[in-house]
Amino acid sequence: MTLGIRRSGEALRAAAGDLARVWRATRYTSGAPEFPGLLDGIMDEFLERVAEALLLEQPPEGAWPSTRGVVRLLPGDRAAPALAAEWRLAADVLLSACEALEVAPEAAEAVRRAVETAAGGIEPLLAGAGPDGIVVVRELGGFRRRGGEPRSDAPR
Repeated sequence: MTLGIRRSGEALRAAAGDLARVWRATRYTSGAPEFPGLLDGIMDEFLERVAEALLLEQPPEGAWPSTRGVVRLLPGDRAAPALAAEWRLAADVLLSACEALEVAPEAAEAVRRAVETAAGGIEPLLAGAGPDGIVVVRELGGFRRRGGEPRSDAPR
């Protein structure tokens, strides 16, 4: 049985917290070098806003501009590819959930467009023109790489 658009939104909204955890776990098991994820501070809300848009029969592409939270940026040229990889993973998680929940094909397509819209916001975000609700934290020295050595001799 395929869910309608509103029911698809209900199902995705009910699963949003779990989907965020799946996204985090998949990042970790795939060996992503930065922990936490650069999008970790916004992923829960973004997923909820996508689902809510479907539930209210609104375009999910509006999820990104209305998302609130913190996005971390790596120094130099590493930020854009890392953000793109995290958005690709978010698309994979969401579209897999759509398939598993048997959401309406038009709902799955809308979810795909929502993530594409968010991923398309990488360059404006890097240029300081991201959504009003997004706080950008720029790391000057980069995050400690997962499994890396401590930066000082201080006890941990």
